[in-house]
Amino acid sequence: MKRKSLLLLAATALVAMAFTACSETDNSANEFPNWQATNETYFDSIYNVAKANSAQWKVIPNITLPSAAVKKSADNVAIQVIETGAGSEYAMQNDTVRVILQGRLKPSPGYPQGKVFQQTYVGTGDKTTASVAKMAMVTVVPGLQTALQNMPVGAKWRIYVPYQLGFGSAQGTGTVAPALSTTVSVPAYSTLIYTIELVSILRQGHK
Repeated sequence: MKRKSLLLLAATALVAMAFTACSETDNSANEFPNWQATNETYFDSIYNVAKANSAQWKVIPNITLPSAAVKKSADNVAIQVIETGAGSEYAMQNDTVRVILQGRLKPSPGYPQGKVFQQTYVGTGDKTTASVAKMAMVTVVPGLQTALQNMPVGAKWRIYVPYQLGFGSAQGTGTVAPALSTTVSVPAYSTLIYTIELVSILRQGHK
């Protein structure tokens, strides 16, 4: 009798686990439906807007590719210029930057403005009140590194990074202040949308 009870409990636990896993998969599928294809279409539309509006937008090729190898939209980042910035210095690969940054995904059913996966400040991104964070250039995704190496100090940009220059086909993570010890998951194939102000550059070897 005792053995039957134990077997029944084990079977019940397995059913509960399977139901939970199924629910989590279903929720993810509903929240981020057909995610790879929709992100490819989304980035292509942003890229086309950027190409057609050069006064307010920039298209910058992946910094790791020779110009002859840039063949498709996803070989670039698209940038909406919010503030131009007056600085004459630009970050290099081994530098550290001081930034005010928020990262979002493209809009989805549960996140009409896009899920926030990274944020360096609490509250608004107003530079008079937002805290500034340090980021080593070597730690950021290739698309963000490409943008930062072309961004003057004082500029504020909205940077659209195709998934190929972001986390690619792997799941990524980010952190949102003040809970910087807790990671926020980013689905594979996600376009990353960074609103970022470059406050200053710390050259390699300087704190």
